[in-house]
Amino acid sequence: MKNKKPLIAAGAIALIAIAGGTFAYFRYTETFENNFGLAKEEISFAETFKSPDNWSPCTETAKEFKVTNTGNIAVNARVKFTEGWVKLDASGQPTSQTLPLTVNNENMAVVHFANPSDWVLNADGWYYYQGDIAATNGETSLFIDKVTFNCNAGNDYSSARYTLNLQAQTIQATAAARQAAGWNY
Repeated sequence: MKNKKPLIAAGAIALIAIAGGTFAYFRYTETFENNFGLAKEEISFAETFKSPDNWSPCTETAKEFKVTNTGNIAVNARVKFTEGWVKLDASGQPTSQTLPLTVNNENMAVVHFANPSDWVLNADGWYYYQGDIAATNGETSLFIDKVTFNCNAGNDYSSARYTLNLQAQTIQATAAARQAAGWNY
């Protein structure tokens, strides 16, 4: 038993040390909230256009369009347009009959590109602005400036309506953002 007392004492001390060590420390946790204000990517479109009531062959109509950056970071822009002709009924309402965009390899409505070297057509059908648009009211050059009704349009177009729709997109002006979005130009 003599040999067991020091062993029991050592075991008791070890148990007290373990128990005391387990409860002998303090824990403190604090959370720090850090808010990051994000840059604003905002654009507006500057369009000058008055829909004509009596558009006729050989008539040129002003249609100016450009992109303005109202955000606080530089952006890149691209624009796509779609166009179409639809036949009108006797009361001037659109029918389901469409007319061709071209006749004898001539566009019946000729869209004039104001700055073709600034806006380059890519294989994806978008026209990409060749440069960054500065933050806080930076602007692109004009994309288009007018549309002309072809002088050689036939009678089919006398009771029709032409529609030109523009779609614009912007993205943060960095190579990484353009690459991630697939803007390869």
